Amino acid sequence: MLANFLDLPGELRNRIYELCLLHKEPLALWTGFNQRHELSPGLLRANKTLHHEAISLFYAQNRFDFTIATPERIALFLQTIGRKNAGYIQHLYVEFPKFYYEEPGEVIVSDDTISIFSSIQGSCANLITLTAFADSALTIELALNGLDNPESISKVLKLVDTLFRAISPLLKRIIVGVYNNDPSNFITGMENRGWTIKATKVQFSL
Repeated sequence: MLANFLDLPGELRNRIYELCLLHKEPLALWTGFNQRHELSPGLLRANKTLHHEAISLFYAQNRFDFTIATPERIALFLQTIGRKNAGYIQHLYVEFPKFYYEEPGEVIVSDDTISIFSSIQGSCANLITLTAFADSALTIELALNGLDNPESISKVLKLVDTLFRAISPLLKRIIVGVYNNDPSNFITGMENRGWTIKATKVQFSL
C-alpha cells in the first residue's frame, strides 16, 4: 500500500500531505494540542521517504503560536524538534515584547522577552511572517510611564523593530495585533516602521 502511495505523482502526494498535516488555526503545542487529533503527525513516522517529503511542509506551512508559552517551554519545544525542523518554521505568533521605563530616556526590555526572542533567533532562521499580539496601543503607551513624546516612542519602536528583524534576514512581514485601533502615536509609529496593524474591536455590553 505504501509503495503504491509513493508511486503517485509528487503533486498529488503533496496535496495529501496538506490535507493530513496542515491546520487552519495556529498550533499551540503546549496547551494539550487538541489539534493533534485533527492532524496526522503519525504520517511523518510512517516511512523515511514520507518523513523527508512531508516534514518541511508540516513546519513551514503551519503557523505556530508561542503567545501563551513561557520562555522555558519555547526553548524546550525548539530543542525537541531540532534545529533542522525549527529552521523550516516560517510563520510564528508571539506576544508583543514586554518593556518598561526605568530612568528618564531609558527603556528596558524584559528578561522573558529577551529569552524568548533569543530562542527564536537561534532556531528559526527562515522565518517569513511574525505576528505579535498586544493589548490596545494606549495600554502599551501607559506601560511606558513618562514616555509621552514622539522621540521616546520612536526610540521604543526602533528597539522592538531591531528585536523583530534580528530573528531572520528572510523576515518579510511583521503584523501587530491589537484590541481596538485607538488613535495613538504608537499606532502611527508602528505603521511608519512598515508593520501591518490588525485591530480587533472589543464591544462591551451593559
